[in-house]
Amino acid sequence: MIQIVATFTAMEFSIQSLSPIQWGVLILAALFIGLAKGGISNLGMSTVPLAAWYFGGKFSTGIILPMLIVADLTAVLYYRKNVEWRYYLKLLPWTVVGIVFGTWLGEVVSDELFKRIMGVIFAGSVGFMLYRDYRGITTIPHQWWFAAIMGILAGVTTMFGNLAGAATTVFFLAMQLPKQSYLGTAAWFFFSVNLIKTPFQIFFWGTISWDTLKINFLLVPILLFGVAMGIWLVQRFSDCIFRKMTIWLCLVAMVLLFL
Repeated sequence: MIQIVATFTAMEFSIQSLSPIQWGVLILAALFIGLAKGGISNLGMSTVPLAAWYFGGKFSTGIILPMLIVADLTAVLYYRKNVEWRYYLKLLPWTVVGIVFGTWLGEVVSDELFKRIMGVIFAGSVGFMLYRDYRGITTIPHQWWFAAIMGILAGVTTMFGNLAGAATTVFFLAMQLPKQSYLGTAAWFFFSVNLIKTPFQIFFWGTISWDTLKINFLLVPILLFGVAMGIWLVQRFSDCIFRKMTIWLCLVAMVLLFL
């Protein structure tokens, strides 16, 4: 594997320790996460392998998480009146089970294997998006066991790279929610999940510290700019163009995890 930097830990991470390239990666991550929460769906996925390549697999999930929470908060405020709580509550408990299992699994695997697992999950997520578009899938099972499978899968994948998007998209697609209800329910779901897993990142994995939070705080303006830009752009360009751009970005970023 091409080694760009040594794997970080939260104790070694500080504003002074970052190179210009690493700052560039974090700024790009903040911008893309903001754009994704502003309406350009799945664009934030492309930041996952890029961050893992420069900061290490496990640690990258901790540095990205606070940015996701801030971005989720903006989405929750924007879509606060469009929530289907019964579907939210149907999926969340199973997701917590997956988070606990994912936390344990992350403790027993090496960072190299962690990044490989992230790569497989990432490839599966992109593959599902392509397959769904190609086959035109619109109906999916919605029995209780389906919520259990998707919830546990979302919990594990959200720990391994903040990649719960694919599983939750499948679940909410199956519920056939109207667009605004889908966006509102998903916003509350991701906000809750990211808050729930934060203590696991702090106390079990040690990937979040005061130093990492200081860097996250400096990136908030970029993040909010991305949200505003995403809202502006999504009103002016077709979903098809953005979806193709996102998939290509994800494919390029995915390759980085296997180099």
